[in-house]
Amino acid sequence: MKIGLFSNGTRHNSVAKFSYADDLYEIVAADRLGMTEACISEHGTFLNHQAPDQLPSADLLICKAAALTKQIRMGPGIRPLPFFHPLQVATEAAVCDHLTDGRYMAGFGVGVNVARNNQRGPIPGDPRAMMREAVELIRKAWSAPEPFDWQGQFWQGKGWHIIPRPLTDIQVGIACTRTDSTLELTAEKGFLPLMAWHSTADQVRAMIDTYLKSEHKEGSAPSRERIRIGRVVYVADSVEQAKRDLHGRDLHHAAPRLMHLLPPGSDADALTFERLIDSGFFFCGDADTVYEQIKSFYDAVGGFGTLLIIVGKDWVTPQQSARSLERFMAEVAPRLANTCSVERAMEPA
Repeated sequence: MKIGLFSNGTRHNSVAKFSYADDLYEIVAADRLGMTEACISEHGTFLNHQAPDQLPSADLLICKAAALTKQIRMGPGIRPLPFFHPLQVATEAAVCDHLTDGRYMAGFGVGVNVARNNQRGPIPGDPRAMMREAVELIRKAWSAPEPFDWQGQFWQGKGWHIIPRPLTDIQVGIACTRTDSTLELTAEKGFLPLMAWHSTADQVRAMIDTYLKSEHKEGSAPSRERIRIGRVVYVADSVEQAKRDLHGRDLHHAAPRLMHLLPPGSDADALTFERLIDSGFFFCGDADTVYEQIKSFYDAVGGFGTLLIIVGKDWVTPQQSARSLERFMAEVAPRLANTCSVERAMEPA
């Protein structure tokens, strides 16, 4: 199992630069510790993320982080394609590929509340159909040796091309959140599935089964090794210490995505760290406890390639977060590398 970060920014600072500095602190720590990749949330187009410190362009932070790191690969998690012209996305990704010296990973998705979001004008069609066409146009712009014409449902033009061309063959990750058509597209095109941190083990296993069974036409074949899954992980001296460090921290912003974990009729005030730690949904506590929780989750879903640890929050200080990552990589990750092998994971019949 490989280890990375999912920097899902929600820090509640009144000035954006302070949140960006904390994000960079965690990414630099992850690079120093040998983590393989970092996905950076992009929240500028989402109506449910209207905070003064939100990050509307992950690519800009990624390019600064590239100058502060040595080996970690980074990408937006995700860029909501219905809000942007595909040629602009293709161009910016190509520039990032150069500025990161080939460590850039594209991350695409539909976005949140797309149909109800009028910040950038009405969406001129079905968001999923727009995403599918945008992906095709972006990949065409990356690979076409000459200017090309495009007559699609949502975008049309003649003599299109981008400058510069990408430095490398950019890998593409797709946000997958229980929609079969997105999982099928990911498998069809050989993309990397990025599975959300708020899905249950049963939901994740169902998504993995759909992905692995879907038709494959190009690129890398679907495999468990390519699957990325986000999870909340915090390593402390004990479960009790983890609860003390996280006690009273705000989960209301995540309530729409986590309420399915509570009994029917519950309100958001019942969504506490103590409850989610006790249920085992958040992997928090001493190294042995965290290892056992991750191993149990890994076995329950049938295996996957990369665990993305959720950071970018003000649940603890950046220093506490970095210390947790240090302990994880020293005390938990080596054990996972020995016991969580996709080669031994059982594929569905």
